[in-house]
Amino acid sequence: MSNSKVEAGSIKKNPLIEELHEAIRGKSHIVWDWNGTLLNDVDHAVLTVNTLLKEHSLPLVNSKEYREHFGFPVKNYYEMLGFDFSRESFESLCSRFVDRFMCGIHDLSLIPEMKSVLMTLHQEGFTQSILSATDQENLDSLISHFKLDSVFQFVFGVDNKLAGSKLERGRDLIRTSQISTSSTIIIGDTIHDLEVARELGVDVVLVGHGHQCPKRLRKHHDKVIAL
Repeated sequence: MSNSKVEAGSIKKNPLIEELHEAIRGKSHIVWDWNGTLLNDVDHAVLTVNTLLKEHSLPLVNSKEYREHFGFPVKNYYEMLGFDFSRESFESLCSRFVDRFMCGIHDLSLIPEMKSVLMTLHQEGFTQSILSATDQENLDSLISHFKLDSVFQFVFGVDNKLAGSKLERGRDLIRTSQISTSSTIIIGDTIHDLEVARELGVDVVLVGHGHQCPKRLRKHHDKVIAL
């Protein structure tokens, strides 16, 4: 496995790319979050949760409000939105959210420039993985849809649709990869990604274009890349 770094100028220059380039220096294994980090799905997530809110006669949210308050565990976020789990269980809400979310998923795109970044890092010899709170079946389907199967050596989602903690799956990923934690970095878009990275003992960089706004992220971590 190559420990080579991306050479300056090998990726089209823009602020996001250059900061990512700097963040992964000395690393050989990049563990990407999927939703919000690579997949441009924040607005779609807002539309989907609003369909559930409307059915429960609850106030709708906009993207700004969503990014200021969304978090893990998702159950706490749903409670904050006002869902009454005695009327509909959290498990039912999550299942319906995922099913509706996936119905429109093929109309989405990756974050601009991300596919070229992934392909360049792959060509440079980096091992790249996915660690996601998306259920494994749907995650595998999405990776195939975006034709990224050859890019990711390890793809680890969860075994249900409840969008729970990724920590145990992160441990599984590190163990399966047999790559040292010192050579690994997580790139994600939420405080939960930071928490998982700290528990796993790996470095982390957060991106501010995803499901949590940069202002929130910077309260917890000093390595935040924002478009």
